[in-house]
Amino acid sequence: MRVDRRDAVALLALPLAVVAFKVGNAVFATLCLTLAGAVIVLAIAGHDEVAWKRRLAVCTVVFAADLGALLYLYRVEKAEELRQQVAPLVAAALPEPVSSNCPIPRNAVGLYLGNRISVISEFPHVVFRAHGDDVLRIDRQATDLVISFRVFNDSGTLVARLDRNTFTATNSASHVERPDPSNLIVFDDQDTKILDVQFLNPQALKMTGILRYPGVDPIVISEKYSGQGGAISPPACNAGGNPDFEIK
Repeated sequence: MRVDRRDAVALLALPLAVVAFKVGNAVFATLCLTLAGAVIVLAIAGHDEVAWKRRLAVCTVVFAADLGALLYLYRVEKAEELRQQVAPLVAAALPEPVSSNCPIPRNAVGLYLGNRISVISEFPHVVFRAHGDDVLRIDRQATDLVISFRVFNDSGTLVARLDRNTFTATNSASHVERPDPSNLIVFDDQDTKILDVQFLNPQALKMTGILRYPGVDPIVISEKYSGQGGAISPPACNAGGNPDFEIK
């Protein structure tokens, strides 16, 4: 079998495959593997001196190997995505969102809820409780934090649960994102961001979002304010371990 320029180009398949397995971007990895398979198939197809059935068989093997590698990388990426999703929140090294007259003891965590600050000295801590149900709760895991949250849409239907950072959706449109190890964001079935948790530093945790429960006016927590039913709650510094928002 003769060797020509296309055979030399086919050698590029090896570095392309190596790059595909080393890079952390699924789109770029797919592009690399696709190009690797394409240059090999192009080289094989150009050898007219080889029977077409044999060339077809080799090309089929190359295609199957390429597809298998793509599926493997996809499964690895999904497993890593799930591992990162359920991982506890790790404290970053960011400043508190606001300066206040609410002192945070050395071993406590300040929870920033718009214009309210809650001093958490013991865990678990309930952020939102409605009719006896803990809708939003924070737990400690060593020095890290995990979140439990019941996700309701605007019609009061339960669409997802977050149980110590493990997310289970009853509606596939509801999902969770982890932009970084200190940040967790939950979206409902309308792709509305309803909870954004940031573990700013070992003594500061910030939450914004929309806390819903059937038959209860939503509690809205923005960057600067929190309130319910169109009314803005007055600034407050809470210490004592009671839920930050409680509907009895």
